[in-house]
Amino acid sequence: MFFIKNIIYFFVRFFFSLWYYVYTYELSRKIRTKIDRFYTIWISNNIYKIGRTSTIGSDCFLLGGKYIEIGEYTCIGRHSVITCWDNYMGEKFTPSIKIGNECSIGEYCHITSINSITIGNGVLTGRRVTITDNSHGASLLEELKIRPSKRNLYSKGEIVIGDNVWIGDKVSITSGVHIGEGAIIAANAVVTKDIPQNVVAGGIPAKVLKMIL
Repeated sequence: MFFIKNIIYFFVRFFFSLWYYVYTYELSRKIRTKIDRFYTIWISNNIYKIGRTSTIGSDCFLLGGKYIEIGEYTCIGRHSVITCWDNYMGEKFTPSIKIGNECSIGEYCHITSINSITIGNGVLTGRRVTITDNSHGASLLEELKIRPSKRNLYSKGEIVIGDNVWIGDKVSITSGVHIGEGAIIAANAVVTKDIPQNVVAGGIPAKVLKMIL
């Protein structure tokens, strides 16, 4: 049995070694880029405004595209979720998501609004970043007997992220937060209060770790 497994493994490895020269990794990346470009052309019909030079990765989920604006030369990573809720449980909202020029939003990011989210130019995020200006309920005692999905959406205020901000992997940014230009947010941080410009911030909740002089 061991001998047969080795033979099978040898032929499988040999086949894929040959296949690599036909379908190289570099070729696969070029094809993925073309697929994302075609996906962008298709899905852009659901977005209020998007720069012709911008790209939305395949398998992204968009909701409320008429409230979403994306600038030039911006890339939204694959499998991201971008949602604007103008109606939830019968309550009306006026959401807005504006993403600037030359931004790179990592894969699997989640950006959701019932209020306003503004992301400046040149912003870079890692993967699995969450930016939400709302929550299910206002964390009141009387709400705890209600299923979270049934609670009214609540926002403490808009989110504004300045130009050239770098946001690490798995960062969460909550409602009512302003992040100053040039700030760096360390991976896994939870940003619940304003962060000034030109600083490194991290932790749960995020605090200024050092000034960038």
